[in-house]
Amino acid sequence: MAGLRWGWAVILVGLLAAAGAAALRKVPVALMVGLVALGAVGGLLLDVRHEMIARTDLPSGPVKILVETLTEPSGRPGNGSVLVKARAVERDGVTSSWDGPAGWLRGDVLGWSRSDRRWVETTMTPTGDPYGSGARRPVVWQGSAVASRPAPDQMGWMNRQAGSARSLILRRLVPEADSGRALLAGFLIGDTSHLSEWEEESMRRSGLSHYVAVSGSNVALFLGALFLVAGPLGWSSVRRAVLGLAGLAFFVLLVGPDPSVLRAAAMAGLILIARPLGLRPDIWKVIGVGVGGLLLLAPQLAFSLGFQLSVAATIGVMVGTGWFTGLKPSWLALSIGAACGAQLAVAPILLATFGELPLWSPVANVLSAPLVVGATGLAGVGTVIGLDPLIGVGAFLARGVLAIAGFFSGFPRIGWIATLILIGLGATAVTSKRLRPYALLAGSLGVCLLTAASFPFFQFSGSPTRPAFVALDVGQGDSLLLLGEQGETVLIDGGSDSTLLREGLARFDVSAIDLLILSHAHFDHYGGLIEMVGSLHIGQVWYAPFPGQSEQYLRLIEDLRTRTRVTVPPLGNHRIGSVGLEVLGPIRRYASLNDQSLVIRATLGRGRVFLSGDMEVFAQSEMDPPQVEVLKVPHQGAATSDPDWLVKTGASVAVVSVGPNRFGHPSAELLDILEEAGMEIRRTDLEGDVVVGFPSGDSTG
Repeated sequence: MAGLRWGWAVILVGLLAAAGAAALRKVPVALMVGLVALGAVGGLLLDVRHEMIARTDLPSGPVKILVETLTEPSGRPGNGSVLVKARAVERDGVTSSWDGPAGWLRGDVLGWSRSDRRWVETTMTPTGDPYGSGARRPVVWQGSAVASRPAPDQMGWMNRQAGSARSLILRRLVPEADSGRALLAGFLIGDTSHLSEWEEESMRRSGLSHYVAVSGSNVALFLGALFLVAGPLGWSSVRRAVLGLAGLAFFVLLVGPDPSVLRAAAMAGLILIARPLGLRPDIWKVIGVGVGGLLLLAPQLAFSLGFQLSVAATIGVMVGTGWFTGLKPSWLALSIGAACGAQLAVAPILLATFGELPLWSPVANVLSAPLVVGATGLAGVGTVIGLDPLIGVGAFLARGVLAIAGFFSGFPRIGWIATLILIGLGATAVTSKRLRPYALLAGSLGVCLLTAASFPFFQFSGSPTRPAFVALDVGQGDSLLLLGEQGETVLIDGGSDSTLLREGLARFDVSAIDLLILSHAHFDHYGGLIEMVGSLHIGQVWYAPFPGQSEQYLRLIEDLRTRTRVTVPPLGNHRIGSVGLEVLGPIRRYASLNDQSLVIRATLGRGRVFLSGDMEVFAQSEMDPPQVEVLKVPHQGAATSDPDWLVKTGASVAVVSVGPNRFGHPSAELLDILEEAGMEIRRTDLEGDVVVGFPSGDSTG
């Protein structure tokens, strides 16, 4: 709710500022400020729509639905998975359209392609947490594809040709060979299925993910190549326009009808139509007619994050290219202006949707833009003529883009307040020559301070005195360390963010894990581990199996099985060197995934810690409260625990692993009761990493 209030405040202030700037005839300022306000509206509308989708009622039992694939499938033959969106449902022989939610389908899906439409027989099972998959849209359900067939509208000749061309491009790129070739598939046709989740996340965190959202530059390259081939035919402008329009239709089918592709194709189509008629349309008219026409034909695009970002970035680029005309060389001025304009234009949408904005995105974009252009051009030519060395050079440049993304992904991300301050300073620098030096100085100092404060040397680093219990600051979720006095390291869960997990483990010099414990299959406990298992030595893994596991969790368990020993620990006492581990639950299967958590009393030196997972009242009622010195409060401190039961553990310290969230965690009432019982409350959202040390000694408990 706080984010919504900030969003509406930005809209009101933005509209008032735009009106004032227009009255003063400051047209560029009015345009950009108005865009900020409209972008905030778009972001809030998208957030509201996502909340509505997350509460969708699903059909019960087996059902036949029409789905559209949103990603390329992944996995093994017969056991793949693909993200889909429901488009229609058949009940009692009657088909009705359905703007349904996204979900994961698994089974024999590897032959499917992105943007396919298929009729599928499945049972739609709720995922539990619609936002728990780490996806940008709520993923509400999961199911197995019992039977499937292509929808009739997928059998057209042009669709088949586009699918064949897409398959040929992927065969020549060989995206599974290395990360550079995988990114080339994203540059050329928007296919990011071969990138690791960490690589995709680093692109997003550094503000470079728009390079794999096919849009205007890709359309321009495609049409340029098409007209180059058709040039010797000496066709008239009318024939060239017809060829271009046909090429645009084919291109949309080739890469998929993503909102950014539709926006770019609509604008290119208007220009193609205008030239044979002797018209030279103004770019602003092209944007207005193209965007307006698409919204008339498909009003649902107004709720699409990709469409909002594409339109905003296009306007930002057009405005920003004129900001630094006095800077030399001119190509650098254009690059910086375009990057800053696009970043400013999409800022309110990103803030309203994700709550954060990469501070150094303009710099990352300026550095990576030449590499992206070179990689896309070389790979495009190499793919068309079948020359693999050219593709190899393009892949080398693409790996440079990933290196830039990885470097800047660790830089700070800012929220509404810092963004508005920096925008205000930037606007002052642009509009006032007298105040420009002071605004630039203040902005530079602010950026430097924000950047410096984000680096590890301002935080705790190095391993604390062992034995110790550590709750890593990984945002909303759990990632806990047990550091034994003889050098043992036990990791319980990994949060939802691999970047935060990497940074947290690095702060404590952890590069090897003797035991990894997965408490249960909610994304905020295991998601951060998906991209980490290959870079950590893991001695063994404990987990608790149960029905209804998500596809991502099952893939993680399978990946771990190929690397180390994975077991379900029996109840009772276990030992990892000097660390004692008493498995207390789950004592049976429960309907709730939270109650199914592995719960453990750990002994470190002469101290004991209760690792409670996300267990709730029901499981607590069937277990005697373990006596400990430190309590890890279940479920990020949510009001799903019995406060009296927690008090009876006798803990003197209560640790809450929590971050910014929309659930109201932790419960103020619960924390008040624990504090009144004499517990010291320690919170990762307030302190960062929470470290509790213990006296060394016998740990036979």
